[in-house]
Amino acid sequence: MRKRPTICRYMEAVGDSWHRFRTLGEVRPEYDTHGRPSFRAGNYSVVFRICCEDTRRYALKCYMYAPFRAETIYAELAKSRCPYLIEAKYLPDELLVDDEAGTNCRFPVVVMEWIDGESLGSRLGRLCRMNDREGIKRLAECFVRMAVNLLSENFAHGDLKQDNILVDSQECLRLIDYDGVFLPEFSGQQGKVLGSPLYQHPARDEHFFCKAIDDYPIAVIALSLYALADEPSLFFDYHDGENIVLDARETCRGTSSLLNAMIEQWELAGRTNLVALARVMLRSDPAIPELKSLLEPLIDMKADLPGDIEIVDDEDLHCVVFRSGGLFGYADCECRRVLLAPIYLDATPFRGDLAVVRTSAGYRVIDRTGACRVDCREYSYVGPFCDGRAVVCREERYGFIDNNGSLVIPLRYVFASNFREGLAVVRVNDKFGYVDTTGKMVIKAEFDHAGRFRCGRARVERNGEGFYIDRCGKKCK
Repeated sequence: MRKRPTICRYMEAVGDSWHRFRTLGEVRPEYDTHGRPSFRAGNYSVVFRICCEDTRRYALKCYMYAPFRAETIYAELAKSRCPYLIEAKYLPDELLVDDEAGTNCRFPVVVMEWIDGESLGSRLGRLCRMNDREGIKRLAECFVRMAVNLLSENFAHGDLKQDNILVDSQECLRLIDYDGVFLPEFSGQQGKVLGSPLYQHPARDEHFFCKAIDDYPIAVIALSLYALADEPSLFFDYHDGENIVLDARETCRGTSSLLNAMIEQWELAGRTNLVALARVMLRSDPAIPELKSLLEPLIDMKADLPGDIEIVDDEDLHCVVFRSGGLFGYADCECRRVLLAPIYLDATPFRGDLAVVRTSAGYRVIDRTGACRVDCREYSYVGPFCDGRAVVCREERYGFIDNNGSLVIPLRYVFASNFREGLAVVRVNDKFGYVDTTGKMVIKAEFDHAGRFRCGRARVERNGEGFYIDRCGKKCK
C-alpha cells in the first residue's frame, strides 16, 4: 500500500502545480499572507483553495489516508437533487506528489465547488457576540429545514458537526465532507468514519452504519441552536471550539446541566415540541425513528396526530386531551393537528383558557400556548378547573384555588370533589356535605355518602337510605 503524503508534501505539490494534475489542467492555488497555499487541515485530509482554467474557484481536498468508498459516494451524490449538497467530483490518481526520496506517485483528490461563507460555528460566534437572538433563531430554523430534507433523502451524511456545515453568502446552509456518507448500497457494511463524539451517540460504532446515523447529531445541533436563540451568552460558557454548546456524551446520560435547565425553561414556556425533542436524547439507541415528526412543528410544518394516540377527553374536539407513548398532550381532532406535544405525565381538559397538567416537577396550570400560568408544585394533587375553582391537596388536606392560583377555600377538608353546578362535595370528619365557590357550607355535612350535582340534584346516602336532594338539601325525586 502506498504511503500517503503529508500536509507538507501536498503543499509543495499544490504550490508548484505545473503539470501535476492529470485532468484538471493548470491549477493556481490561492496563497495566505505568508505566501503559502491557503489550506484547512482536518484529521484525515487537507483542503486547498484553488483556481482552475475555467477561472472558477474550487476546494481541492487531498487525503492523508486511503479514502474508503469515496469514488462510489461522490458518484452517487452527484445524481442527488438535495439543495444542501455542494457540487463535487472524485478524481482518482489525479495529483502527482513527490516523496522524500524524490520519486513521485499520483493520488486521488476531490474537487468541490468553492462556497463563499463561513462555518456554522463561526457564524454562531458572531451572532452570539452581537446578542442577535433573531439571527440565531433564523439559523436554527434553516438548520431544521435542512435536517427535515436530509431525513427524506436516501443517504445520510455521517459526520454532521459545526465545521461541516457552511453558511453561504445567501444565508443558506451547505454541507461539506462526504467521506462518511451512508448510501443504500452500503447496507450491511461497517462504517469507517464515525464522526465527532461531541455530536454522536456513544453507542454509535462501526456496526451502526445505516440511514439513521444522522439522527442523534441532528437533535444535538438543533437543541443547541434553540438554546442559543434563547440565551446567546451560553455560547461563551459552553462552546469549546468543537461543539456548539451541547455534548452528546452528556445528553445521552442525562448529565447535561445545560440541557436539563433548558428542558425546564422550555416546559415553563410551553414549548412542548422542544421538550419532546430533548427527551429523546436519553435513549440508549442512536436511532430516533420519529425525529422528522419532532422537527417539523419547530418550523410550522403540520404535525399530524401520531397513529397510536388514545383520546382521553373529547369534550372539545378542537382541543382534546390525548395520550401517546404513556404521555399526555392536546390536539385538534377536527384538523388532525397536535397543539401541545405529549410531554405531560397527566393532563386535564381546558376550562376556558386554563388546564392543569402534571410534570416530573409537579403540577402546573397552563394556558392554551402551553405556558405555565400558575406553579402548583406545592400541592400533591390539583384537579381540573370547574366553575373557576380547582381542588388542591397538601398534607392530606383539601381546599380550592382560583384561576390565579390563590387559595380561596382553605385546606381544611379530609376530602373534596371538583365543583359542578356551583357546588362541591366536601368531607368534614366522617360526613359529607356541599360548599359553594365562596367556601360557604350550603348543605350541612350529614351524609354517609354524597355524589356531585347533575341537572339540579345529587344522590346521597344517610343511615343506609339512598335518595336524591336538590340544591337546598331537601329530598326530591
